[in-house]
Amino acid sequence: MVKISFDVDGVLIDGWHSDPSLRKPWDATIEADLDVDRAAFGNLFFGKAGDRSISLMAECIIGKRDLEEALAEILPQVGYHGDAKDFMRYWFEKDSNLNREVFDLVESIRSGSDVELYVATGQEHHRARFLWNELGFSKLFDRMFYSAEIRYPKKDIRFFEAINSRLSIGSGERPIFFDDQPEIVAVARQAGWDANPFVSASDIRQLPRLRHLLASG
Repeated sequence: MVKISFDVDGVLIDGWHSDPSLRKPWDATIEADLDVDRAAFGNLFFGKAGDRSISLMAECIIGKRDLEEALAEILPQVGYHGDAKDFMRYWFEKDSNLNREVFDLVESIRSGSDVELYVATGQEHHRARFLWNELGFSKLFDRMFYSAEIRYPKKDIRFFEAINSRLSIGSGERPIFFDDQPEIVAVARQAGWDANPFVSASDIRQLPRLRHLLASG
């Protein structure tokens, strides 16, 4: 049984990417749409560049804070006075640009035998549920593993070790994984995964271990 996992942002979702030149920011029109100070919101919620690990979002990502409550704290400071749930809906829908080429490949792989498909991602609880239930990830993937549930960020090897334990992944099994962040790829490899940097769908298509599963291979 071949276990294959995919990251969300930068792989399954064509939005944020580790390469700034490939990013499609969900908040590009937030000032016009919601009258929110984009720069102030970014600094207050996501943290300043180079120091994002101690931000409110970082706490949500590992399950220490609830996203709705954290947003309710800072949104009035950046010009938004509506309901935090409405803001979350705006965010999630804007950040839902599926990478159709990747999903086509996932569907091709799904049709093969002896394959298990997973999502391994850094998410807080609300968006994780949105991805799984409303964007239809549940229709293609066997399970989603995410940081707020596991309680470790993806950059921590314990994130991948937890998945190894939950899926009873044996030494030498080398589950396949695609992620846009080189540092995450390195951590996954330390956990025994066949982790591969992702830039485009061709990185999936050209992986030798998957060619026999892809109709276009």
